[in-house]
Amino acid sequence: MTDVFLVYDSYESDGRDYMVLACFREEDRKLLYIRYFDKSRHSKVGDVYVARVEKKVPHVGVFLVIPDGAHVFVKEKNADNPFYVKRLSQKKDLSEGDLVLVQIEKDAIKTKEMEAAFSVSVKTPYFILTEPGSGVHFSKKLKEDKKAELAGICAENASILVRTAASTLTVSYLQEKINSSLEKINGIFSSGKNHTGPVLVYENDDTLNAILTAFPFAANELNVTQIKTSDPSICDKLGEYGSLYKDDGLSLLDLYRIRTITDELRKKTVWLKFGSNIVIEQTEALTVIDVNSAKAKKSTAYEVNDEAAYTIMEQIRLRNISGIIVIDFMKMKNEEEREQIIKKMKQLGKRDFARVSVEDFTKLGLLEMTREKLFPSVNQTLTAGINYDTISSVDAQ
Repeated sequence: MTDVFLVYDSYESDGRDYMVLACFREEDRKLLYIRYFDKSRHSKVGDVYVARVEKKVPHVGVFLVIPDGAHVFVKEKNADNPFYVKRLSQKKDLSEGDLVLVQIEKDAIKTKEMEAAFSVSVKTPYFILTEPGSGVHFSKKLKEDKKAELAGICAENASILVRTAASTLTVSYLQEKINSSLEKINGIFSSGKNHTGPVLVYENDDTLNAILTAFPFAANELNVTQIKTSDPSICDKLGEYGSLYKDDGLSLLDLYRIRTITDELRKKTVWLKFGSNIVIEQTEALTVIDVNSAKAKKSTAYEVNDEAAYTIMEQIRLRNISGIIVIDFMKMKNEEEREQIIKKMKQLGKRDFARVSVEDFTKLGLLEMTREKLFPSVNQTLTAGINYDTISSVDAQ
């Protein structure tokens, strides 16, 4: 495991207020991840509502209304076993007007409604507990001997997904945490029973858990040792992880160069050590990256490409670029050199917390790849009018 620390503090850009969450490796203060969250947009992810069924569309899902006329959508695959608060029809199937319990899984994005599920989950860095459900499931990265050790844990009427971070826990401690979370879920179901209309039943305000699940730390073998902030109220919510920064002469953001890093992540051109550069062009449809020799005088095309490969994958991760990515590497001498670049890109892609698929060079000599979208890119988040990012779990541990 590699020790890392987090910086969580207020950040202002172009007249808008954000919270920035940055992850640094302790040994050399190298930035590994960074995200920005719009303070004016409160995430509803994790909140639980009594919702009224508006309509059910076969093979699509269920549309519902929550307080203030807001709409949520439950995909058909998440629409099994609803918890009824009130039924208006004696039909076996869910009917228009029925009141059911829903938990928000995704915030509204542009014209899309919030997404929800009929189950209720408690998500921690160590496990995800979901009711209704059954069985114990394990992260693929958890070692077999640890899976066997933890196989005896249980939760009545609920399923348990044990995350990689649980590898450091004893069976008794993990079971204790699961029991506590199960009590919380049962309390939510109990409080949702006695309502006659759409209402908020439970508001998810667990700042510490939201931060610890904002990146797949454990899955990437990263151990969070502390979370630094200059806000006393936030520090109080972080418990033993909290570290309050006090220095009137140097802000926390300036201490770790976060303003400078942010400016660099928004630039199109990134310069490499030996004088070459890459140019990153993000569009709605895809991202194009161009590799140039620029000021590199003695390097061959392959050497420039080899150096650029690492920087490209790092920038994709830090900027959180997703979707289709096309890279115009410098023209190489032969097929063997192209294969070496593909091999290196695939190796680097395995270090990413999002799924990366490196394909092949096209007939025009462009390398194609794709990257899973887990949350908006830096450019999307910090661009007024496009931003829709709120803090939420990536659920990749």
